[in-house]
Amino acid sequence: METGKASLDEIKRILENNRGVMLKSNIIGSDFSFLKANSSNTIFKIEPMVFYNSLSIEENALLSVLFPLNDFVTSGTWPSIAMLNFEKPAKAGKDYFEYIDRVLKILGRRKIRVASGHTGSYGNLDYGVAGSIAFIGFEDPIFDFRRIREDDLYYSIGALGNELSYFKDRGKGTHAPSELSIEIYIREFLRIRKSVHYVHDISEGGLSRGLMEVANITHHGFDVSTAALKTVASKGLRDYGRKLFSVSSSGALIVSISKTDEEKFERMLNKKSWPFLRIEKKDEGVTLDGKSYDPKDSIMDFLE
Repeated sequence: METGKASLDEIKRILENNRGVMLKSNIIGSDFSFLKANSSNTIFKIEPMVFYNSLSIEENALLSVLFPLNDFVTSGTWPSIAMLNFEKPAKAGKDYFEYIDRVLKILGRRKIRVASGHTGSYGNLDYGVAGSIAFIGFEDPIFDFRRIREDDLYYSIGALGNELSYFKDRGKGTHAPSELSIEIYIREFLRIRKSVHYVHDISEGGLSRGLMEVANITHHGFDVSTAALKTVASKGLRDYGRKLFSVSSSGALIVSISKTDEEKFERMLNKKSWPFLRIEKKDEGVTLDGKSYDPKDSIMDFLE
């Protein structure tokens, strides 16, 4: 599986052998970790930071914050604290330190305070990853897998392949980094929070990997049709056909809602002109057109 993420089966095997060190509130497939201890609530998220020579300093900094923030805000809350580990890639020049400065300024504008950080220079990193960023918040999650109900309906919301389109079309002025954020959706979901039960970010591995992670949590499967995927494809990607199922799609998400609110929810989506498709549930497995699908994320080829 070439999706930019480790195999779920391999993760399960490792964690099963080390159950004693895992917090019971953590679950494979959830976008964030949540710990409730006495009267305190804490939400955690850690993610790699990006530094591509092909991107501008501002783009690298913004994406380094947006990607982990997407996972965090699926909780329906925003972080208060960041912890940073900057690792200078071997091929990065002095602009790398401007990148650090931009990351801190972006966090400052969002009123996220930095609790600790580490900086280092490592010769084994040519491009792509520049350390990690961790977000911490102190609220009770609003959207969480514990709210999922057996009869919930599931939707994919947002254009699939936006992330690939962004990298492919850089310089043409057709995409902005902000399109890779899910915050606009989360703010609307908070307004109808009784209807929305669970939110899952779609990133590496696309809708295919996202549904695998949701299936791991819900213990039932999903089926999607190629025809439906084309209706929510990012501009310029409709000819990708089956590959749309596994293309990186930061800026899109999977949502479960109360079955009784189907009409009201779809009316809201149509009013907002947000791309969406209903995802059919099945007993087990994640399939495309009723058949198993071996996902490969097209963005991996592009970045190579």
